[in-house]
Amino acid sequence: MTDCIFCKIAAREIPSEIIYEDETHVAFLDINPTTEGMTVVVTKEHYDSDFYSNNNEIVTAAITAAQNIAELLKVKLGCERVLTRIEGLEVNHLHIKLYPFYTNPGIPSVEEIKEIADKIRS
Repeated sequence: MTDCIFCKIAAREIPSEIIYEDETHVAFLDINPTTEGMTVVVTKEHYDSDFYSNNNEIVTAAITAAQNIAELLKVKLGCERVLTRIEGLEVNHLHIKLYPFYTNPGIPSVEEIKEIADKIRS
């Protein structure tokens, strides 16, 4: 889909802080985070954002990718756990949002987002 921002990010047509990629998914840091390491997991292929309208294979693959990325966030950022949100209202592209949970959370600045991405990718 040519006008989809998540399709453009997955195709690397728009700059983003990609922290994970496999054959079918890309994960990048949210540019408006509410917590350090807030991540968006998207499918490389465009699927409807209504999560349950997609077939089981697509849904299972997306959850598996999110699970892998959540584990990466726990290891690299030292968060207590990762909260998950699947709502699909903002962008019509299948995506899962991951929110690292900390006892004393801080909201990172735009400059800190790159540092966080480097920390996760290391």
